[in-house]
Amino acid sequence: MLSLYNTLSQIAENFSGTFTVHAEHLETGEVIAFGNPHPMETASTIKLPILITAMQKIHEGKLRLEQPVPLLSDDYVTGSGVLQNLGIGTVLPLADVLMLMIIVSDNMATNMVLRLIGLDAVNRLMQDFGARSTVIRKRIDFHIPPPIGLSTPKDMVHLLKGIYHREIISPTVSQWIWDVLIRQQYNTLLTRLMPYNLLNSETENPPQVIIGSKSGSVEGVRNDVGIVTTPWGDYAIAIMSEGCQDLRFHVDNEAHRVLPEAALRVFQHFCPQAF
Repeated sequence: MLSLYNTLSQIAENFSGTFTVHAEHLETGEVIAFGNPHPMETASTIKLPILITAMQKIHEGKLRLEQPVPLLSDDYVTGSGVLQNLGIGTVLPLADVLMLMIIVSDNMATNMVLRLIGLDAVNRLMQDFGARSTVIRKRIDFHIPPPIGLSTPKDMVHLLKGIYHREIISPTVSQWIWDVLIRQQYNTLLTRLMPYNLLNSETENPPQVIIGSKSGSVEGVRNDVGIVTTPWGDYAIAIMSEGCQDLRFHVDNEAHRVLPEAALRVFQHFCPQAF
């Protein structure tokens, strides 16, 4: 463990910002906690608590996965996603809106969901679920000063553990959330340096490593939180960063080059048999 912390410290020294890691092995309970565990800007990782809250409303019968949700002009926002390219008045089932919110981090889809559930419902549920440092501050609107939300890596791992153990809301709901998370298409942090042969799904054999995650980025911030399932044991991990001096939204942003190394080192620690 000491060598892992030394390695993470070396990675941190070569990063213009700061980052915090919290990871927990889901069978042995071993915890890795590196960096300052203070509440940090969530960026789009707040969409995981939003998803959980929407699914709670569905579980309670207040919303339905199949209910139609119209795209309104008030939902409009730029940034990630595809709905900004569709016409106002487009109607999608709530299940599809939730899927877009996670797998392509669609900002307009997020605002559509928040219109249905409200910010306060997210904050109350996070308190009830024990993620007490997690709060959403605003809808996705870049004219309103940041943060979008605040959380800690430990809070995010707490939620992920609940999903993994099928304890978030219900086993069926937890499974539905997991099935969404594994479709997430922004693979620039937790998976970037993962050995390709372990993730490869292009052969007849299933991939050995499956990652269900939610990433997030705003200027100076790159985050990724997820569950990593492997033949050698499963773990939940959250990496959150701030203060990066590279403000580009580019695949080679400094954080996308540095932080995947931290994710890989955690994987190597928990799964040395893979190498």
